[in-house]
Amino acid sequence: MVKIKERFRASLKDNRGFSLTEFIIVIAIIAIMTTASFITMAVMHGAKAKEASSSFENALADVISLSKNNGVDLNENGTIDADEENYTIGLRIYKTGGKYYLQKCICKHVNGEYSDTGKTESDPYIKSINDSSGKGICLSAYVNIKFYDINGNDATADSYVIAFDKRGNCKLGYGVYEFRKASNNDKVSTVRVNRNGSYISK
Repeated sequence: MVKIKERFRASLKDNRGFSLTEFIIVIAIIAIMTTASFITMAVMHGAKAKEASSSFENALADVISLSKNNGVDLNENGTIDADEENYTIGLRIYKTGGKYYLQKCICKHVNGEYSDTGKTESDPYIKSINDSSGKGICLSAYVNIKFYDINGNDATADSYVIAFDKRGNCKLGYGVYEFRKASNNDKVSTVRVNRNGSYISK
């Protein structure tokens, strides 16, 4: 027993801990791994923002196609009645729970003009026509969307409605949509929606 204690004491005396060189190496390894993780996250956030931009373009193309020369049979009686002539298919972008959604919806216009005045009789958004409880396509939480109107004014909000007439002209929601990383708000992609219904991505 005495010999074991003596050996233990001897080992304690010989244990001088880490050398300065070993300590620096450990710190360097930690710094490299931390930097690599930050770079990986930045790349992933950028990819998610780019993916959201592509989903937006696909949804735009689909809604424009549905709007052209098509009416909305709101009461589902098989015909487009006179009071249904003021309805069309639109695209709603909205944010809830920290995520954006792309939702196909039915929009209403009055005398060929859409209104964006909140939940009133003239509000363009009527109801969703999406599956999955009507929420639409969920975009990544790593994405922020900013919107600038046709005059370049920042009109960013938590909800937008983009609506087209039967000729494919954009009647509401035209302007520039910027897709940014949520982490640092860096711009990744932009989609400009023009009044004539065309759109350009960068």
